[in-house]
Amino acid sequence: METDEQFDERLCRVIAQAETTFYRDCYRWTPLENPADLSQAALAAVRDGEAWYQFVPASRDDDPQQFVVVRFNFAETGPSAIGFVAWLHSHLRTMGKTGAIVICGKDTRASNALFDICQGAMDYWACPVGPTGDRFIEVIRALIERGARLQRK
Repeated sequence: METDEQFDERLCRVIAQAETTFYRDCYRWTPLENPADLSQAALAAVRDGEAWYQFVPASRDDDPQQFVVVRFNFAETGPSAIGFVAWLHSHLRTMGKTGAIVICGKDTRASNALFDICQGAMDYWACPVGPTGDRFIEVIRALIERGARLQRK
């Protein structure tokens, strides 16, 4: 059984070993009338009942519903990423005083090793642009650095 400290250290190593992408563009949800018209720039599409939405680059700088986005692709040789979503949400809440939305997807590598690490998933994380989004990015960078220091031990 993993202690709380072991759980935290394992997931710090997971985030340090993950291929992390900090998107330069901001994104927003837009209605999608016909799923066949999904934009090639969309990171995700979701359905709410009969309504479809796509997560696409924001077209205006003054758009009030923009999100900063970070993507995690977990290392195939790293420790288990089980618990990562709850762990990162907890750190965002305590360290950054914010939350985030998470869009989980299928990692294209689809190997057995990756399935053992994270059930073959990859994650997009998003937070509203502005001071909240800045804290969101700061927390993620701090956790990556903490995990890197643990790996150097």
